Amino acid sequence: MSKMSKKIEHGVFPVTGMMCAVCAGTVEKTVSGCQGVDSASVNFAASSVAIDWNPSVTDPDKIAEAVRNAGYDMIVAGSEADAVEESAKREEEEYRSMKGKTLVAWLLTVPMSVLCMSHIHFPGEAWIYMVVTLVVMLWCGSGFYRRGFKALGAKAPNMDSLVAISTIVSFLFSLFNTIFPETLTSHDISADLYYEGAAMIITFVLTGKLMELRSRHSTGLALRALIGLQPSTANLVNEDGSVRTVEVSSLSKGDVIRVRQGERIPVDGIVSKGEAVIDESMLTGEPIGVEKRPSDTVAAGTIALDGRIDIIADKVGSDTELSRIIAAVKEAQGSKAPVQRIVDKVAGVFVPTVIVLSLITFIVWLSLGTQYLPVALVCAVSVLVIACPCALGLATPMAIMVAIGNGAGKGILIKDAEALELLAKVDTLLIDKTGTLTQGCPKVTGYTFDGADISKAEEVVAAAEQRSIHPLAKGISDFLSGRGCRPAELSAYEYVPGVGIHCEAAGHKYSIGAPSESLLTIDGTIADAVRNALAAGAGIVVVERDSIPIMAFRVEDVLRRDAVEAIRDLQKMGIEVELLTGDRKATADYIANLAGIKAVTAGMLPLDKQRRVEELQKEGKKVAMAGDGINDSAALATADVSIAMGSGSDIAIEVAKLTIVGGKLSSLPKAVRLSKSTLRIIHENLFWAFIYNVIGIPLAAGVLYSAGFLLTPMFASAAMALSSLCVVGNSLRLRKK
Repeated sequence: MSKMSKKIEHGVFPVTGMMCAVCAGTVEKTVSGCQGVDSASVNFAASSVAIDWNPSVTDPDKIAEAVRNAGYDMIVAGSEADAVEESAKREEEEYRSMKGKTLVAWLLTVPMSVLCMSHIHFPGEAWIYMVVTLVVMLWCGSGFYRRGFKALGAKAPNMDSLVAISTIVSFLFSLFNTIFPETLTSHDISADLYYEGAAMIITFVLTGKLMELRSRHSTGLALRALIGLQPSTANLVNEDGSVRTVEVSSLSKGDVIRVRQGERIPVDGIVSKGEAVIDESMLTGEPIGVEKRPSDTVAAGTIALDGRIDIIADKVGSDTELSRIIAAVKEAQGSKAPVQRIVDKVAGVFVPTVIVLSLITFIVWLSLGTQYLPVALVCAVSVLVIACPCALGLATPMAIMVAIGNGAGKGILIKDAEALELLAKVDTLLIDKTGTLTQGCPKVTGYTFDGADISKAEEVVAAAEQRSIHPLAKGISDFLSGRGCRPAELSAYEYVPGVGIHCEAAGHKYSIGAPSESLLTIDGTIADAVRNALAAGAGIVVVERDSIPIMAFRVEDVLRRDAVEAIRDLQKMGIEVELLTGDRKATADYIANLAGIKAVTAGMLPLDKQRRVEELQKEGKKVAMAGDGINDSAALATADVSIAMGSGSDIAIEVAKLTIVGGKLSSLPKAVRLSKSTLRIIHENLFWAFIYNVIGIPLAAGVLYSAGFLLTPMFASAAMALSSLCVVGNSLRLRKK
């Protein structure tokens, strides 16, 4: 018997029809219960479900069928872009439908409520009110009853269940009093009608849902804007040189694509022909165009501002940097913060508790005497309506979703909600040097030469460094190229690892490499330059011609332009910054001093970095690690919050929970501020959601009835809708952070 496949696939799918946190819980329970599903997590604010499933047992279509049977719909499409497009289409249709029903509900309910509250009576009024209320309930509010009773049947009552029960009870009580008014009046009990109350509940809840749907739509604009950066077609260059337009989805690695002025680049690739100025602001945040020539890399979604280039496709489809960003934003907006798990548990028992409280309220009032039957009914219905858990369900995911969308627009790619929450609590940041604190590309920062006839020697060095694979070679080659040096013809060339380059040209022998110990013992221009560079921890390359030192290049990996300001901002926030590097102590101290970092640990191997993270965690520190290389991946995986610089290795980015697109260090303090603001907004949302219910339920139950105050179902529904809108509005403040 063959073993069942253990391969697990992952996907995030839009879900429609969810109206509250309990709905989300029902969908999550349904999906989790499907055979072959390893795990499922539903995000109400993002209207999505993240699923891990075993493809040998089930597939998304089967899971979607189970979701439909539960009263909701899960969208399964051919591609991520198609799914988001279909979700947006259905959301727009749902919004238009709800908008029309809400308008009709207001047009029917307002005149009826005015007449009832003004005590204006006319023949047959009760029957007219009944018909109007039926239209509002069965057409405008049909979704509440369809979803509400389905949820009750599944033993998972939700907000729709509360609305359905409360309005039906109000309507049936009113209908009974319309048909048999003498039954109650004969016992000195007022045969009141609550048609307008039932209609108003539907109207207010619909209005709140309409505004909530519109607000939630705006939080998804960041994701849709990113998807909009993906062109749908590309200009494929055939083998005979002709060009034809094809779908981007049909492109393969190695295809040659032509990009003209004004067009978006469809794939990640390498320029093979032509020159162009490319707008890479969507990746780097820099508004200035970047010149691209043959052998330069380009990214999907960037725009050719000027010129024309042919590119060889290197990464296509979901492998492109843009697709990875889109997938990460989508995944993050559907993830849950740790605080949300507590809310989910509360929401799961909230609705059944409210139904019990409503029954208790009814029984308590009725026990005071049959004359209190109308009050008992009003209070019981008000408790059902005012306690709808919409605000509670939206408190955390709405704030998380807005914050992640805001971060994506600023080049801060947050992979999951937990990182966003924990970042606010970080008190220690460990930061890598090369490629993170520095640019990761050594440059010549000092040049000393001894001798007048130096131009020919520069041309020899330029030719030798072009051939070299040493990390410092490119910096020297670029420097000499900037001086206008043309590489000379070399008659001999040899690269000796750990020693340097030996070459010959025009009858002279050249040596290019580290300074000899004897050089440090003599006086002279070159020797002084070497001593100064070594004292500062900088790299130094000495050129000797016929065993005589004639040049010295000081080569350093310079600080990122925004490093000093970023470190200062982090320290002002109370975050201790420590530099971790595998480089020499002198170099590490020099760079740390420039950046304003006091704590330095040098000469570290990858596992040493990981152990340093663990040491600080044992001391009770909340540790964030920022790095860009494969050697940082172990430390990144261990840290409480892992931060990858977007210009770094794929592995570092994959491990990290937060990525700084373009590697801008100034985004680090922005990310911390965003995290702190998000956590504050979440706490505010939860506070008001809980306080609202703590105050609202007793008022709805009639605790102030003896003082002449009774909260009717109509005003309870208005208060419930207002609470949800307050949470949404408060969360949207994060868009301005």
